[in-house]
Amino acid sequence: MAAKGYMEHTAPNGSTPQSRAIKAGYEAPSNSAWLVLEVISARQTAEAAANWLLSDRLHRGVLLRGYWREMGAAYVQGGPYGQFWVVEFGCRPNVLPVIAEPTASGGVTVRLSNEECTPYGSGEAIGKATEVMISDKPDFAGASWEPFVTTKTVSSAGNVFVRYRDAKGKEVKTSTAGQPGNAVILTAASASTSTLNSAAPPASTAKAGDPGELPDPKSDPGLFAPKPSFNFDTKP
Repeated sequence: MAAKGYMEHTAPNGSTPQSRAIKAGYEAPSNSAWLVLEVISARQTAEAAANWLLSDRLHRGVLLRGYWREMGAAYVQGGPYGQFWVVEFGCRPNVLPVIAEPTASGGVTVRLSNEECTPYGSGEAIGKATEVMISDKPDFAGASWEPFVTTKTVSSAGNVFVRYRDAKGKEVKTSTAGQPGNAVILTAASASTSTLNSAAPPASTAKAGDPGELPDPKSDPGLFAPKPSFNFDTKP
C-alpha cells in the first residue's frame, strides 16, 4: 500500500487478506468458518491508530471478537498518509495456541484458547474443547483429563504440553515447545465490506435453547453491516 499509494484491503491485483494468507501458507480455506480479517489505520501513532479502530463500531467488533486465536501487526512509513498500521486476525483448524506466563514462585500460568470458529467441528478438525490434559512431559505420563479451563498454574518452569478433546472425542496437541503444525505463543482502516461481513459467526447447527447455541449474527445487524466510506485523518 505504501509503495503503490493506496489504502484498501483488496490490492490492485485483486488479492485479499485471506487469499494472501493462504498463499503464504496460512491454512484458512476460502468460504469456511476459519478466517483471516484485517484492519488498517493511517494515524500517526500506535495509540491513535488503536483508538480510532476501537472508536469505530465496525472495526471495534472485529478487534474484540472472541474467537480470534492468532494475530500479527505491522507498521510501515511512507505512502499517501505518511504511515500505515495493519493488524491481521485469524483462526485455523486444529491450531489452539497456548500462552504461558512465568509466575513469581517459579512456575507458569497457562492460558488456553479454544475452538470458537467451528465449535461443532468440521471433518477432522476439533470442535470446542470440553476436556484438557496438561503436563510437563511430552508423553503426558501421569496426566489425566479434566474439564476444560481457560487458565491453570503449574509448578514446572519448563515446557508445558497440552491435549484438547472435544465432545466427539477428537483431539489436538500443542505445547510451548512448538510442536510442528501448531502455533504456540510463549510470553514473559478502510474496510472491505465482503471481508468484514465474513467475520459473522458461522451458522449454528444447534437447536434453539441448546447450551452450545451460537448467538444469531442478526441480533446485532449493524456490527457487520456495510459502511459507505471511511475517512482517515492523519492529523494527531
